[in-house]
Amino acid sequence: MDFKRMFLDKKFYLAIAIALAGILLGADYPDPREAEETALASGTFLTTAASGLTSDAVLFFLPVTAVLPMAEEYLRDRQGNFLRFLSVRRTRQEYCRDKVLTTVFSGMLVWLIAAALAVLFYFLLFFGFEEVFSYQEAQLLELLKVLGRVCLVAGAVSAFGAVCALLGMSVYVAFGLPFVMFYACIILRERYLDNLYCIDPSEWIRAENDWGADQMGLWLFLLLLALFLSCLHGILLMHRLEEV
Repeated sequence: MDFKRMFLDKKFYLAIAIALAGILLGADYPDPREAEETALASGTFLTTAASGLTSDAVLFFLPVTAVLPMAEEYLRDRQGNFLRFLSVRRTRQEYCRDKVLTTVFSGMLVWLIAAALAVLFYFLLFFGFEEVFSYQEAQLLELLKVLGRVCLVAGAVSAFGAVCALLGMSVYVAFGLPFVMFYACIILRERYLDNLYCIDPSEWIRAENDWGADQMGLWLFLLLLALFLSCLHGILLMHRLEEV
């Protein structure tokens, strides 16, 4: 039910449009003169999309788009007196489960869809100028890794936005605080705690430091972060429902 509401909500598609704009604005495009003189390397559309996903533009838009679809849904349900209607049709546990899952996956879906659209756009734009196509496993794998990290970070930020909404009981807190905290962590690491790269959201996406073999430490960290914030969201949501 919550997924249906998400797909019918204009905010979800607005978030996808903003995410797509971030990828397109931040990507490293090949030199047009190079395309005219010689064929582009096979798989250019994959590397261009990957560069867009690790760009500063994506870092700027990610905390905005992640919270936009579902972070304040509990407040909307409460203000619209929708909670009492739901209590007749579903238990509190079912409501919490659906809300937690929809919230965390909403942030992921925004960037998954935006990235798919960007890859399609770059394929149509560059494929005719590339060398004879050959399967580029390394480039595809790198793109999937970057996209996976972006989706996990977006899911965690989306859950954090919902936590902020429940704590502050304000839409402004739900939308604004994740953005402030996201960039505060980046600035804190860049200016004062250079070696503490685990607190830097840009590092979570770019994976420029050593997180162990195959960056497994980073993947485990992001999974635990998303899981922790989702569990916290569920606990706070259950507490708020007891007040209704």
